[in-house]
Amino acid sequence: MSELTLDELTLDNVSNLSEEKVSTIMSVDINKLAKEKRSQISNLICTAFDFRTISARNRTLKNDLGMFGFHFYPIPDNKHYLLGVKRKNH
Repeated sequence: MSELTLDELTLDNVSNLSEEKVSTIMSVDINKLAKEKRSQISNLICTAFDFRTISARNRTLKNDLGMFGFHFYPIPDNKHYLLGVKRKNH
């Protein structure tokens, strides 16, 4: 299966994205879109994923949230924070 583009995202296929891909979309790709499209894509992704931004220094919180299924990724251009992504259980 080829990788979905942002224009191909729907409620039916958004949950097929990996946590890593969602992290990239939400921290890099979304900034390249027009303002109206950003909100639409963000809302669509939020139907299938939960997000938490935490301090990169807070290892305890990272470990605690990891036990609940969050995967953490660096935020480009901000080394002080990590983006936590968790697939929602539907």
